Amino acid sequence: MGRWTAAEVARITGGTLEGEGGVRVGAVTTDSRVARTGDVFFALDGASFRGEDFVPGAFGSGCSVVVVRSGWSGALPRGSAVIRHAEPLDALSMLAASVRDAWDCPVIGITGSVGKTSVKEMTALVLSGVGRVERSPGNFNTVEGLSRTLLEIEGTPDAVVLELAASRPGEIARLAGIARPTAAALTNVAPAHLDGFGSVEGVLGEKLALFAAVPAEGICVVDGDDLHLAEAASRASRHVVRVGFDLGNDFRAKNLIPVGTAGTRFRVSGGHEGSLMVPGPHQVRNALFALALGEAHGVPISRGLEALATFEGVPGRLSVREVGGALLVDDSYNSNPRSAVAALDWFAGLETVGRKAVVLGDMLELGGESASLHAELMEHLKSTGPDFAILVGDALHAAHAEGGKSTRPEILAASDADSAARTLGEWVGPGDAVLVKGSRGMGLEIVVDELISRRCGEDHAV
Repeated sequence: MGRWTAAEVARITGGTLEGEGGVRVGAVTTDSRVARTGDVFFALDGASFRGEDFVPGAFGSGCSVVVVRSGWSGALPRGSAVIRHAEPLDALSMLAASVRDAWDCPVIGITGSVGKTSVKEMTALVLSGVGRVERSPGNFNTVEGLSRTLLEIEGTPDAVVLELAASRPGEIARLAGIARPTAAALTNVAPAHLDGFGSVEGVLGEKLALFAAVPAEGICVVDGDDLHLAEAASRASRHVVRVGFDLGNDFRAKNLIPVGTAGTRFRVSGGHEGSLMVPGPHQVRNALFALALGEAHGVPISRGLEALATFEGVPGRLSVREVGGALLVDDSYNSNPRSAVAALDWFAGLETVGRKAVVLGDMLELGGESASLHAELMEHLKSTGPDFAILVGDALHAAHAEGGKSTRPEILAASDADSAARTLGEWVGPGDAVLVKGSRGMGLEIVVDELISRRCGEDHAV
């Protein structure tokens, strides 16, 4: 039996039903190519396509119900139903919210400029001891992604961990209205999506909307080392837990000791010893968020640390692997000024037997601050002293030209990711280390994939 009838979907979403109201649907899809018999297809528009164009394909794949814009005109197969709605994406989120409303379990929302995916994965790992834990897959953190996440969860889980992201004002409040979090974490606030928010203060105001959605008895976890952020969070009139490295934090890590090329040992306040198999102090901070959220939901710190010791990281987020005798650090998933500086600093402290190269891509969506922020990043690149650097993107090329020549590192401006990959492949050898870092739109995963294919007889994570 399906989860809803077409009539129930129409009622929940406020749409207008035509056709067979009693036909049942069991799952939701937004992609007609993977639609199955009994699915309800939501015809969502994309940047370069209209969702309605794929309605015939959805019916042909077996969908019995489609949700379309109010003005849609098309043939309705016998035994099927169409639900007309002013905005199918709104209808999708309403159906998802109805699923969320049926749960009586902790729902944790996580946002921030940097680190939210890692904190989400760590938190789900820590909470796994309490029972069945569901989480956002990958980075399903938009209205569509969040809605699909909720709709794919069957029954009542014991806990749900959700990632929420925004690039324009009002998006976090909209996401929080769907997720209705009982607890939340704000990892940090950095210059990101400034073309949408205008300033870091704009980013902060947007992110704090998540805390405003948490019930008065809920917990809100924040980076306590950022005093401006912690103070702003405390004004949300919620119970705020501070995590970080400084004295005064509720969850504090100290005595950080690097272990090999991709690990860290540390001590948590209270005398607990912990270790991670992923590199960088930022991951220890991420672990503190997970530990705080875990303890608030009945997981002792000691058990949380045991779970975190098995955390293997998130692909594309400072993941380390050996490739044909060279060390590849893949941080190609995304970039902003804070995460780029952190990656360069960590890479500078990495001990290697050979040379170091950095492939750096533009940081996107920085609005009017882009030129100055890229100039600052170029200066930081030079100060961290790799042997060789390849720049991809107009903003970095301009910053390099403005800053003048550099003898260390040797800097090359590549036309695109493919060119950077070819150049790097000719440069790197056994014992060398390479960091690849750039915004998602720069496509630097091409550099990672090409280096692996060129050099790997055998490669493995370290």
